[in-house]
Amino acid sequence: MKLSGEAKAMIATLALVLAIALGLNLALAPSADRSMLSWMVSLLAVAILFWVWIRRDALAERDSDAVEAAEEAARQAENLARRTVIRREEAVSRPSEPDDLTKINGIGAVFLTVLNDAGITSYAQLAATPLEELEAIVEASGRSRPGRLETWPRQAEFAAAGDWEGLRAFLDAL
Repeated sequence: MKLSGEAKAMIATLALVLAIALGLNLALAPSADRSMLSWMVSLLAVAILFWVWIRRDALAERDSDAVEAAEEAARQAENLARRTVIRREEAVSRPSEPDDLTKINGIGAVFLTVLNDAGITSYAQLAATPLEELEAIVEASGRSRPGRLETWPRQAEFAAAGDWEGLRAFLDAL
């Protein structure tokens, strides 16, 4: 049977109210017919069953949301892996000398290795990498997010153009 959550809540509330009313009637009028006790217990049972049904549906909905989130995370991981493979293939096809990415503020030996492992070896590649992808690369490496990560592509643009004075001015303005 398909009932909306509101209908289930209304039935559970009504059953609970009626059970309470019957219970009060029994408590306030001791000479009242004790056959109403079975009705009170039945209504309480109905209220509890509907409450359990509502909770089960809510949990099932939350579980489906979690499954969707996990599938989306898996799709993003696959896309990142594909981009990394493509970059590595590009790096293999280009035997040029890698740029010294440590000239970028915030990139040391550790993050140089992380970026190189992801196929980013030049200023131009770093400049063309979206911030979301850089964050995913850093997260996949298990390292903490470095400060000023969001400035790396802009710094790399200056470095790729050979504009070291512009890079210094950019860093001074931060």
